[in-house]
Amino acid sequence: MKKILFLSFLIFILAFSVSAHAYDYWTSSAKLGYSYFGYSEQYGAETKGGEYSLGQRFNYHNNLFLLSIKGSLGIVPGQYTGSGQTTGISTTGDVYYSLEDFSIGAGIDPRLLNGLMQNELYLSLGYMDHDFMAGNADFTNNVTGYDEDYQVKYASLTYKNIYAFKPRLSNVFKISYLYGLNGTATTKGMQNITIDGYPTGNNLEFNLGGESGYTVAEGIRYRVTNSVSLVWDTYYSALFFKHSNTANEFYEPSSTTHQFGVQFGLHYDF
Repeated sequence: MKKILFLSFLIFILAFSVSAHAYDYWTSSAKLGYSYFGYSEQYGAETKGGEYSLGQRFNYHNNLFLLSIKGSLGIVPGQYTGSGQTTGISTTGDVYYSLEDFSIGAGIDPRLLNGLMQNELYLSLGYMDHDFMAGNADFTNNVTGYDEDYQVKYASLTYKNIYAFKPRLSNVFKISYLYGLNGTATTKGMQNITIDGYPTGNNLEFNLGGESGYTVAEGIRYRVTNSVSLVWDTYYSALFFKHSNTANEFYEPSSTTHQFGVQFGLHYDF
């Protein structure tokens, strides 16, 4: 986390060494996306599927100052393969994820090359919720499913470069790093299963050992009018959850989520 703060401070100082162009405007970006979604746990359980997503972002630009507000919603119909942690019985079944993410950030966006190159650098605070819905799923071998809900509060650092190599066409590159400030996992709907004498039909909440992740994206922005542009992105992201307290018989193991996908949408200046 200290490296994130130091890097953002260094680039912040360097940004003010370049000449600024006066600007004051808002932007809106709305995107539809589809990605490969792969979730895997420490002991072999995994979920694979395709994510359908909708994202919305608003930015305010004012003479180097940048304010960013963004949110996204996704749904993943997936196929689960693995074994019950308490039973060890191999099973498969159709499950669903809902993925929610919201953040607000502030930073800078200095312009270079007479305004042809824009650089956004901002720190954000956010909240994500990954809801694994398996309680109503039909699993093989009569295994009973249950829901799990991962909630993470995080800080992130994002750098985005927009370079207009043609009057109407720009290259867009983005990289971001996520650092979890607090993460929990809650089990729900475990019915009549009893673990360590605790009736798990009530919610069980675990504090995760840590969370981190990163995203890399590359895309194109084509300006249709002075205010409206078409956008296309290809991206890869990875999210890592550390396990909860392993002293208990039942706990949340370490997991990794990979996504690789595309997004299409509209960018609007106003």
